[in-house]
Amino acid sequence: MENKKTEQENKLADARKTINEVDAALAKLFVQRMDAVADVIAYKMEHGLPVFDPVREKEVLVRCGDAIDSDAYRPYFVSFMENVMEQSKRYQRSVLFDGTVGYQGTEGAYAQIALSKLFPSHRAQAFETWQDVFEAVMRDEIGCGVIPFENSYTGEVEEVLDLLYRYPVSIREIYDLKIEHCLVAPQGASIGTIQEVVSHPQALKQCGGYIKSHGFHATAYVNTALAAEHVAKEADLHKAAIASKETAERFGLSVLAEKISESAQNTTRFIVIAKQPANAGNHFSLLFTLRHDAGQLAAVMQIIAQHGFNMECVRSKAVHDVPWQYYFYVELEGDASSEQAKQLFCEMQVRCTTFRVLGVYYKS
Repeated sequence: MENKKTEQENKLADARKTINEVDAALAKLFVQRMDAVADVIAYKMEHGLPVFDPVREKEVLVRCGDAIDSDAYRPYFVSFMENVMEQSKRYQRSVLFDGTVGYQGTEGAYAQIALSKLFPSHRAQAFETWQDVFEAVMRDEIGCGVIPFENSYTGEVEEVLDLLYRYPVSIREIYDLKIEHCLVAPQGASIGTIQEVVSHPQALKQCGGYIKSHGFHATAYVNTALAAEHVAKEADLHKAAIASKETAERFGLSVLAEKISESAQNTTRFIVIAKQPANAGNHFSLLFTLRHDAGQLAAVMQIIAQHGFNMECVRSKAVHDVPWQYYFYVELEGDASSEQAKQLFCEMQVRCTTFRVLGVYYKS
């Protein structure tokens, strides 16, 4: 019995020794890979290319999967490589977007959470308003900003679209963050004590069914994190906020209920804005205005169709302080650097009263 135990212990020791040796080899290979990534970064910086290239990532994952003979091990290795590439992208962003990254709100805001996913090694700077972030980018106070653009449940963030029209920034990257709203309140509170809920108007709308079913009074606040901070400072057991778990931890609040959004797939798309545009991507966005004549918009749509681009989104917004004038936002699938795109841009510059390429980016 003792011999069998010793034999098993020896096998365990041998297995752990092998694992340690493989880990050491992996560490050296990881350094080699990151050195190669540094060369990729240099090329991307020179040519203005974005971090995310979904075509390249898919090729890598397929090749890695094919390299594993074991059906049992293959999915784990593919997942492992997905994580390796995620770390590669984080490192690339840390170099390509040098300096401070801005967001609106306070620590724990969804924008700050998205920023931490995109730029984990960067210094984050909070601003009071979205406009402050845009102006800081224009003054070169920050390298880029992370801004919420649209939500899968409530749609576009209208103020942000207006800011994109007003400021000559470019969309460099997009990032989708799954939103999991929680009801958070001071320690000692319960759902039965809550009478009022404060949060950003979009969060209140996204959780409208939950709020109504409990008879809570909804009060709009600047954003979710600041609402949580306000609730924490007041320490009123009758008042709660709608915010993330991270925010609740940040301000010492209790989580009374989780996942209270009406949509289980509630997702917010964030955009990374910067002064300099990217030069490559599989999607691009346009902003333009037209003469107030019949058929102008239809003519532009026809031009886009003739050049073979798939239009995924079109929106119109009133231009402030100019009665009955509208600007249009269009998102197209395709290569903005192609000859077809260049011809499209030339024709639209003739047709439109104002026209610019708002952003070029990869979208999975």
